[in-house]
Amino acid sequence: MSDRALVLSSVAVALSAFALVGIGAPAWLAGAVAAGAAAEFGLRARRTVRAAVLRTESELKRSLRWREEQLALTAHELRTPLTAIATAIELVRDGIASTPEEQATFLDQAQAASRHMAFLVNDVVDLAAIEGGRIRLQMREHRVSDLLADVKKIMELPAQTRGVSLAIEGVEEPLSVYADKGRFLQVAFNLVANAIKFSGPGATVRIAPAAGRSQVRFEVHDTGPGIHEGRRASLFTRFSEPSASSEDSTPGSGLGLYVSSMLIAHMGGAIGFHPAPERGSVFWFSLPRAERRGAKPQSAKSAQDTAATEEAATDAAAAHAKADEPESVACAAPAPA
Repeated sequence: MSDRALVLSSVAVALSAFALVGIGAPAWLAGAVAAGAAAEFGLRARRTVRAAVLRTESELKRSLRWREEQLALTAHELRTPLTAIATAIELVRDGIASTPEEQATFLDQAQAASRHMAFLVNDVVDLAAIEGGRIRLQMREHRVSDLLADVKKIMELPAQTRGVSLAIEGVEEPLSVYADKGRFLQVAFNLVANAIKFSGPGATVRIAPAAGRSQVRFEVHDTGPGIHEGRRASLFTRFSEPSASSEDSTPGSGLGLYVSSMLIAHMGGAIGFHPAPERGSVFWFSLPRAERRGAKPQSAKSAQDTAATEEAATDAAAAHAKADEPESVACAAPAPA
């Protein structure tokens, strides 16, 4: 029973007691009614408090269990780049990589693996910062071509290691976004790394930017097995399932998608997913276009509202053109206060 219902019930009983007195009933009868009402109120209040405590305890247990699972999965994912770094260093130190070219190759691999580790660790650190309201962003104007060049530089070696090609589609110039560069690269890493992981050897992962009126949308296309229909609605939620596809046994963490959705929301954008027309998935995110000189920057909330409007218009147009395509999933967390 709700607090309001408890109060109304107690008031009704109290009025009944006063009514008994008013019609000349013995005082002991009115007192008994009032005492009974107080006892009933206390019993119901204790039940309400107990139920609330049990709900809170259940939510806390679920949250702790989720954190433990995500930390375990992240620790597992850290083993791969850590092994690559150790192997590269040993090959150079032991003289197996004897020529400068070979040494440079292995050192490049170690550097790429260290970046991989950094992004994984940042997901864990940013999760705590976001949920604790301590996230800090360095929002600046950045050219889209420069950002995507950095993405390719960071992700090309991991793609080559899995036999996957990485293609950056043409960028409209000049085109800039307003974002935190480090967090942009973190989100791009999460989406591109998943696309590489679930695309087989010989596949091509495409990154395609598209300029809207006030937002720039970045799409990551893969040719993997796709996302099971039952999991699509929970992809960017806090308690999303840990594997990226029910048809693939490759270990992976849902932490990256959840953290990415929160980072994009704090930067005033939106993030989402839709199945590819034939095979695979398309994950996308959008960020505010950099304002023209002298224009007043949008607030995060205003930018998010604009992003949601533009994405809705885009999805509506696509649905009108291809009414038989599967439903897309979009996510934009509340803007920071």
